[in-house]
Amino acid sequence: MPRFKNNLPVKFHLPEIVKGPWTREAKQRALDRDLLEHYIEYFGRALENRNWSPWHHFPLDEMRQWGNRLSAETVHLIEGFLGVEEYVGDYVLESMNIFRESRLRRNMQLQWGAEEAKHGVSWELVLKHSLARTEEQLNTYLDKVRNFRWSPQQHPGMETPLGFSAYAMVQERATYFNYQEMRARIREEYGLPSAPTAEETSRGSEIGASEAFRVVGIDEVAHHGIFLRVVQTHIKYFPSDAFETLKKVFDGFQMPSLSLIPNARHFLRAVNRTNFYSGAIHREKVHNFVLKALGLEDNAAFEKAVQFARKLPENLGPDSVTLSRLGEWVVGYSEAPATS
Repeated sequence: MPRFKNNLPVKFHLPEIVKGPWTREAKQRALDRDLLEHYIEYFGRALENRNWSPWHHFPLDEMRQWGNRLSAETVHLIEGFLGVEEYVGDYVLESMNIFRESRLRRNMQLQWGAEEAKHGVSWELVLKHSLARTEEQLNTYLDKVRNFRWSPQQHPGMETPLGFSAYAMVQERATYFNYQEMRARIREEYGLPSAPTAEETSRGSEIGASEAFRVVGIDEVAHHGIFLRVVQTHIKYFPSDAFETLKKVFDGFQMPSLSLIPNARHFLRAVNRTNFYSGAIHREKVHNFVLKALGLEDNAAFEKAVQFARKLPENLGPDSVTLSRLGEWVVGYSEAPATS
């Protein structure tokens, strides 16, 4: 708020702006400050809005009541998602090596992993309480999951901290879309309307397995959001590196662990029979969505941004470079950051 003396505004003495190039170290410090702000906000929202337990907050009795309405293909899909989610331990373990030198990024991955650990349990409970799988069948399935180990080497671009985040940004968006589709599929098989009924709205939760997919979906879209902000922040300070990594991740992207899960054949057959997911769906609902979130109009704009990002001077500050929706970089006046 402006200060006044004798009814006249007092002029502020702003600190002098030092003009000149940004060093890589200065940009890294600025990036770390921004990422810390993103993490603090993400962590707070997790405690306030996503603090749930699959054992305590899901309508398990309703899953038993409605479970016989689930089709065999729906059960295969849920079982496949259980297998994919169970590789979160490998993902976190591998990322700890990548993020070992960054306390902030390490903690961000640990928080993400703690939230993701509930998702595999969620699909285990859905299958068990829907009476689609016995406890013995589920234990056998989970034992088979542990026989194979997921590795980031299976996915191009994941050899760097930024690559981990870029991949997670895309993967979490795809998972969110898949779980929304599963929620709609389950509601249809339950004989429910696509939107929650008045009774569901009144009580604040959906029926049976639909509620589980609703809740987990909220996690997934939040996870997409935090990794998107990480990537956006890297673009702000290191556009050349960011777009080089995005190019690798986008070109080689595939959903994790699909070849490792024990019911891969049944899962992929169910995907194909139901047209649950495809290359065209991925481009429309995931790839193009992510591009627009990054501020780009389409894939042609992305390719143009990649090409010209390689030519950007390394010493430009974040206020000196603007990316248009068509993938064009506008380079202007640069100011150096504060040294502290």
